[in-house]
Amino acid sequence: MGAPSRINDDLNINRINSIVREVIDNYIKTKNRTFNSSGRYITHDANSYDKKLAKVLEHSMIIPNATAAMVEQFCAEAVRYGFVNVSVPVCFVKMAAELLKGTGVKTSSAVSFPYGNTTTRMKVEETLEIINLGGVEIDLPINIGMLKSDDVQSISREIKSVLEAAGQRALIKVVVDLGQLTREEQIKIALIAQMSGAPFLKVAAGSKPDGVTQEDIKMIRAAVGSNIGIKADGGIRNHEAAVKVIEAGANRIGASRSVKIVTFG
Repeated sequence: MGAPSRINDDLNINRINSIVREVIDNYIKTKNRTFNSSGRYITHDANSYDKKLAKVLEHSMIIPNATAAMVEQFCAEAVRYGFVNVSVPVCFVKMAAELLKGTGVKTSSAVSFPYGNTTTRMKVEETLEIINLGGVEIDLPINIGMLKSDDVQSISREIKSVLEAAGQRALIKVVVDLGQLTREEQIKIALIAQMSGAPFLKVAAGSKPDGVTQEDIKMIRAAVGSNIGIKADGGIRNHEAAVKVIEAGANRIGASRSVKIVTFG
């Protein structure tokens, strides 16, 4: 069951807070419910790798010490296993796009990573740069300070500006940083992103020690319904954990240990 579309609704902070309270109350009442997603499946051949899970995995290496050799390795692994994309720092987008050309594997990156506290103009320019270099999927961290200041209008305008700049050329995923946000704030940014027209959320572990869990995904899915994609990213290190977040409602998984995950590690 999906929540009604909230795109273009009035982004009033009192209304947002009211929806957040309603979501939490309803979630508590139906905590054990399973939410379907387009990634739901769960069968595999123990003598092979999980091909179906591979198709929703983003092979991620957006880290400070990423090297050209690592980009080559990740791209080769993504092609070998059929991952949906390779996520690289902006400086390696062109290289990855060239290595992946014609393979069906996409090139992904992130703007204003990891804190999201640059200006909207800088985020727009970085979005355009990534697209020009060959990136077709982009993670968008929101300005957490603005959220904690209840400046929802500025956050919404920024999301809309990046969406407009990307147009149909790149899929934008608005980041919900679990490590920096309270439960209420996590739901709030998910709703703001949905109301602003974002097609996808990235629920990221950030500094959250236990990574993204089933409960994290269930809560966000309960808030936004089925009409928006959800990527679970961070702390998902094995096949069992990956299956759990997909069953909870995630459509994608971002992980650096993608090979281990699909080979039932």
